[in-house]
Formats: sequence, structure tokens, C-alpha cells
Amino acid sequence: MKRLISTAFTNSVGRAMPTASAAIANRLKILPRAKVVGIVCIPLLLVEAVFIPAAHALDGKKLYQLCSRFPLNSQCQGYETPVALDDRIGKMGDCIFKNNEVESRGLCKITVNDTGITIYQETGKELEIINDKKSTRTVQITPTSVSRIQYREDEKGNTGAKVVNTILFGVAGLLLTPNKKVSEIEFDYTLTTPQDTSKEQSVNSLRVFVGRETGREMRSQLEKITGRQAEIPQTKL
Repeated sequence: MKRLISTAFTNSVGRAMPTASAAIANRLKILPRAKVVGIVCIPLLLVEAVFIPAAHALDGKKLYQLCSRFPLNSQCQGYETPVALDDRIGKMGDCIFKNNEVESRGLCKITVNDTGITIYQETGKELEIINDKKSTRTVQITPTSVSRIQYREDEKGNTGAKVVNTILFGVAGLLLTPNKKVSEIEFDYTLTTPQDTSKEQSVNSLRVFVGRETGREMRSQLEKITGRQAEIPQTKL
């Protein structure tokens, strides 16, 4: 009796499975193609939703390594690779930007050529991924936006050299160590954007402290590309 029941159950299930498969196949034939594609793609979308966030979840060091080598990688969209000042080109100096009475000061490198002025200035904190150095921001200034140039020469105490020479040569080393000869260049400029349609634009300024020879060369370059003569303020007595 049990064997008959089992045989009957197996036969009924065997007949039901092909029937169910045929019903599903017929149902898919009836459905529009767009719906069929959607049904098939849903599992793929679920898999993509699981794995894509995992791919983007890179730590700072791995993301830096990836985007340094492959900046066009999709994971690097919107990511700005930090660059240390040592890896920038230009003359080393100390820059002070002033915008709406707010000053931003830091070590910088500056280049002047026929196309304009480019400044790379240190900003933020030291980053482990670039050997505990600060990253840099880029400021580009066009020659036509410069409205005034000032140039002055000065001397500053050469503290580091004086300390070394005092240790090596005593008081004589301190007295014979000359001050550093520096140049200070300051110019006013305006930054414009395609969206800026206002007639009155805020005037920014930049003061650059560099070595004497570098300063003289930079002054000549600025006068050439802007067509403006540098003002030389009288030394205060």
C-alpha cells in the first residue's frame, strides 16, 4: 500500500514539474521583452549594489596610490591627489594672500611666464601619504587681472646661519654672519569667473618674499607680462 502511494506521489510530482516549467516559459513569452530583461537583470543589479561600494571603500593611502598612477580611473572622480611643495616647480618663497581682509600665509613656489602667474602654496596639515608633508593648492593669476605692483628690498636676520656659525666659530661667527638679502613683491589682482557679471569685483593681493636675485628677476618678468611699472615705496626712516 505504501509503495503504491509513493509511486503515485512521484509520478504526480514528475508530471507537475514540466508543467510548471512550461507555464513559466509561456508566461515569459507573453510578457513584453522589456519586462523580461528587467526580471533577468534584477539579480545582476543586486550583485552590483553589493560589490561597487566595496570597491569604492578604499582607505586614503590606497586611493592616493591608485589615483596617482591612474587619474582617469572611475574611483578618482572628484578626488584631488595631494602634491607636496617639493614636487612643484617654481621659485621658493613665502606667500601671503589677502582676500576680504582674510590672510592666508604659507611656504610657496611661484612661476611667472608669458601666460601668467602660477602659485603653489602649502595648506592644511602634514599627510602621511606624502611623507608627512603638507599638500599644496594652486592659484593662477592672469596678467590682465594685475592692477598694481610694488617692489622693495630688505634684509632679514639670518637666524639659522648665525646659530650654526656661533657654534662653530663663537662670537666672531655671530658677528660676521650677514643678514639675508630679500625682495618683497606685492601686487593687487582680481579673480573673475564666467558666472561673475558684477561690475564691482573684490581686489585681492599677494605678497611674496623671495631671495634678492630671485626677486629682481621676478619683478622684471611681472613688468614685462603686465605692462605695468613696479612702484618702489620709500624706505621708512
